[in-house]
Amino acid sequence: MKFNRNYLIFPAILVGVAILMLAVNLRKAPAVNPGLNKARPVDVISLQQLPLAPEVTGFGRVRPKVEWQAIAEVSGKVIYRHPDLEKGRVLDAGTVLLKIDPLDYELRLAQAEADVSSSQAQLAKLTQEEANLKTTLKIEKNRLQISQKELARKKELRRKGLTSQSAVDLEQQNTLASKKVVQDIENQLIVLPNERKVTQAQLEVNQSRVAEARRSLDKTIITLPFDARISSVDIEQNQVVNTQQSMVIAHGIDTVEIDAQIALHDMQVLASSLTRYTAHADGRPRADQLDLTAMIQLSSGSFTQQWPAKVARISDTVNANQATVGVILEVSQDYSQLSPESAPPLVNGMFVEARLTGQSNAHWVIPERALHGNKIYLVKDDNTLDIQQITVLFRHNGKVAIRGELSASQQLITNDLLPAVAGMALRVVTHNGEPVKEAQNQEEPAS
Repeated sequence: MKFNRNYLIFPAILVGVAILMLAVNLRKAPAVNPGLNKARPVDVISLQQLPLAPEVTGFGRVRPKVEWQAIAEVSGKVIYRHPDLEKGRVLDAGTVLLKIDPLDYELRLAQAEADVSSSQAQLAKLTQEEANLKTTLKIEKNRLQISQKELARKKELRRKGLTSQSAVDLEQQNTLASKKVVQDIENQLIVLPNERKVTQAQLEVNQSRVAEARRSLDKTIITLPFDARISSVDIEQNQVVNTQQSMVIAHGIDTVEIDAQIALHDMQVLASSLTRYTAHADGRPRADQLDLTAMIQLSSGSFTQQWPAKVARISDTVNANQATVGVILEVSQDYSQLSPESAPPLVNGMFVEARLTGQSNAHWVIPERALHGNKIYLVKDDNTLDIQQITVLFRHNGKVAIRGELSASQQLITNDLLPAVAGMALRVVTHNGEPVKEAQNQEEPAS
């Protein structure tokens, strides 16, 4: 019988299975590593309330606080014009800018002074006349008394038959004449006070004319009332000017104003920080006494210059297009200390940036990097993540003032967590910038 070799495959398969089972049973179990720590490393700081003041920014143009306009109050030909009376010139207070021909006004002054002298002479005449009348009245009264006594004596003689009736009648006529003279003088004395009042009133009118003539004469000389920069000149020498004609416009240089436009919500932030201010008697706050700090900054290319400013008042209107309110700032400048290279003057029309800082109050303050929209990340006591929703009050120099259900010494996470899931395990690496000892253990790589 012939042997079939195909039957040999079955023992070979059985031997292979036996060897495989033996190898599996005898193989050592692989080393088992403990699972890696899934806690996320975080940097934390302790929450605390700190004093922080809000700062807002606005923009506006510089304008002079005082604008002086020389308007002709008299008419005439300009006989003098200051050689430096040109646009852009800075002139000192008291500088004579223009002179108008004063001849007509000098004549008016002379005529008015002559009228005053005439009225004064008339008053003196009335005074002397009153004195003379009083003396004459005294004499006439004495004469009347003598005449009355003489009349009485002759009547007695007539009664005794020692004189004629004609003598008595003649003496009576003399007495009546004396009475008439006394009566006339007394009437003149009564009228004199009224004449004096009329003359005195005329004197006052003439004196007013003198004062008016002198004022008109003074107005022929146009003098700069303060240190100023000339803005415009609309007059030339030998030109005839009429009353109410504008000749020169000048701007004061000591103080300038900026109508800084501040957003309404920024103004609300500033207003909410004002807990201390001086108010009027009726309780209204005064803008110039609010505890606000202001700064003006001019930037052009690489050049930047700053000036301290003062809040003077709040504008009475709101810009409807930009939803801004105007805050009027004042900046004082000393031209003697200015230099075009280091500290140029603020002039009309400059576009500047205004920064207003409110009062400093205690707030929950966190760094900008710890803010995630309107949420912050906190580490709970069990080292898990707590996502807290807060309200942002304002930002200032990389710090954010917030409001929420917070307490002191809570641990605020300052680094990003992607993804951030509430309740996830955390591991504090640094606390207030100091490394935590537990964080020094290094994770071992998995096998």
